[in-house]
Amino acid sequence: MNADIEVVLFDLGGVLVDLKPSPLPPEWLQDHLQFGIAAWFGSETAQRFERGEITGDEFARQLKIDLGLKVSTAEILREFTQWPIGLCEGAHELLLELQKTHRLAALTNTNALHWPRLLNEFRLSRYFGEIFASHQMALAKPDPRAFRHVVDRLKVPPERVIFFDDNLTNVNAARQLGIHGLQACSLDQVKNHLQAIGLLTD
Repeated sequence: MNADIEVVLFDLGGVLVDLKPSPLPPEWLQDHLQFGIAAWFGSETAQRFERGEITGDEFARQLKIDLGLKVSTAEILREFTQWPIGLCEGAHELLLELQKTHRLAALTNTNALHWPRLLNEFRLSRYFGEIFASHQMALAKPDPRAFRHVVDRLKVPPERVIFFDDNLTNVNAARQLGIHGLQACSLDQVKNHLQAIGLLTD
């Protein structure tokens, strides 16, 4: 498969970008509630925000209702914006190495609050030929149309793309299109996969 891969496609959060354990401080939540990664994926409000269907203010107001939060929408926006921490240790070096031999792209479920940080603070555009952001496409993983949009824009057959995501549902959706999807919940797992298929030598 090594020689057939033209594009290495990455999810960002949980793969290349470190996240806090929860989008919001746990102490804001009622005792019986949790709002970690799993709850985020299951939140319709979160999914609408990541598809760009609602504004940041609308997202914060609805999340306040959904979770019964006693804090202001301004506080919700401030804390949520800080959910991404930064590039995983070693990601900079790995991406620069991969750039030498392959086209790099990213497909991320993100939103209007995190997007400026990804570009301006984390400077992710220096690594990728293109970053496909869900809120700009109005499509979010695991919708097959999101993956089809990516391969169409990149003008590459799906079988020449390898895709890393920490969410197995997204990986399986990519595989349905013919993309080589692999689950990776850390940068070390990405490296292990790349070494196993010969895209990374050490």
